[in-house]
Amino acid sequence: MALSKGVHFFLKPASFCFIVSGILVLLSVLIFHQSVLALLSSDLSIPIHHELSWSVACVGSAGAILIFGGFLFVILSLPFSPWQKCLPHKNSAT
Repeated sequence: MALSKGVHFFLKPASFCFIVSGILVLLSVLIFHQSVLALLSSDLSIPIHHELSWSVACVGSAGAILIFGGFLFVILSLPFSPWQKCLPHKNSAT
C-alpha cells in the first residue's frame, strides 16, 4: 500500500530519520568527550594529556554527513515548484 505512493512518500520520514540519527551521533560524541574530561579530572586517574583521536573526528563528520543528507532529503521532498504550489496563477480566458 505504501509502496504505491512512490518515492516522495518515503523522503519525509527518511529525512527525519537521517537528521535525528545525525543529531544523536553528535550528541554521543559530546557525551563521550565530557566523560573523558571527567575521567581525566578525577583523582583516580594518571595525569595524561588529552587529545581527540581520529576516530572521534570520523564519528563527528559522520554525524554531520547524516544531518546534511537529511536536509537534502527535505529539499527533495518539497514540491517541484513551491511558488506554483503556494501561489497558483489565474488563467485569464479572454
